[in-house]
Amino acid sequence: MDIEDRIYQVRNEFPLLNYVTYFNCAGQGPSLARVKDKVMDWWQFHTYQVQGSIKALDAKAEAAKMMGVNKDDVTWVNRVSQACNIVSSMLKMSKGDNVVITDLGYPTGSYPFLPWREKGVEIKSVKNKEGIITLDDFNEAIDDKTKLVSLSRIEWTSGLLHDVKAISEIAHEHGALVLDDGYQAQGNIVVNPLKDDVDFYTFGSQKWMCCPLQAGVLYIKHDLIDEFEPTYRNYNKVEEAFLGGAPWVKPDHDNIASWDHPLVKGAEKFNMGCLGDAVIWGFYACLNYFNELGITEIEKRNRKLSSYLIEGLKELKVKIHTPEDPDKRGGLVTYTTLLHDKNQYLFNALSREGIKVALRYAAGIGGIRVSTHFYNTEEEIDKLLLIQKKY
Repeated sequence: MDIEDRIYQVRNEFPLLNYVTYFNCAGQGPSLARVKDKVMDWWQFHTYQVQGSIKALDAKAEAAKMMGVNKDDVTWVNRVSQACNIVSSMLKMSKGDNVVITDLGYPTGSYPFLPWREKGVEIKSVKNKEGIITLDDFNEAIDDKTKLVSLSRIEWTSGLLHDVKAISEIAHEHGALVLDDGYQAQGNIVVNPLKDDVDFYTFGSQKWMCCPLQAGVLYIKHDLIDEFEPTYRNYNKVEEAFLGGAPWVKPDHDNIASWDHPLVKGAEKFNMGCLGDAVIWGFYACLNYFNELGITEIEKRNRKLSSYLIEGLKELKVKIHTPEDPDKRGGLVTYTTLLHDKNQYLFNALSREGIKVALRYAAGIGGIRVSTHFYNTEEEIDKLLLIQKKY
């Protein structure tokens, strides 16, 4: 069933929508009520140790289903920044090598790699032109010394959706790896890291997934998992140590010999053990809900709503940074009045009217950032446009 046909049912899943007009899931999404309910289920189980009363959850299977990948190639992280640091720790680079980023990218995709400069590694930043970065720009930046291309699938300021598959082809021709930050994409549009042939893909819970922070996913291409070893080693991932029961319940337990075995197979060997069960249960609730709705349906509605917003903005005295072509964006739209003070004034005016947007800038691009998500309506967009028209 089309989301629009059940929009009131969908909106009832988000208690916050009863109080504000919410266009800021690119910063922090409104939490699904069922996330809280599922976490309370966990507390009930944990507090009273109720055996057998809670259905077994496989949150990782839900995450893998949403991405179209094998769940053995997926592990948990507590945030995208952690995932990027894990990838940085895997790299083997020396003087003269380079990492390619974009000047529109979020700091998580660049900051973890800055220490490599001390070893003579260059950080090459692909510059945007009016919020747009083309394949030719990537082709020019990536060379045989490039070890990693780190990019955001959807840029958090301009809303530009990159052709990640084509970028991966360019990178792999030069022997480089690709780290794809999907924080502004997952839950917004359809994403398939396997189809796009990225080497690493990560996203978190806080934004378009409409779940509180501190949960996230790292996907690692299957062929690469055995090639790398984690620098942060979690003893709980030494599978052989737990054969026949936990080592510490055995009389011959030794804190070296009992643990002197390889880590588990699959992406789980990179699991740093930072997510508690309550967090995973809550994350399961939102992953399961998005899979129920269907990410294809969500993408269709997000592009319809963002198109409606862009058409309305085109009639006003603003500059739109986000591509007009629906295939080059999702639900994130950024525009500016061309004056920062006026942008700030407008941001405050919208806030006073209970309309939640964001004010963001990077690399000369930015202003008012509006995140239209599947729970929004054209009437809410009209409300925003009416206030914009006054300024």
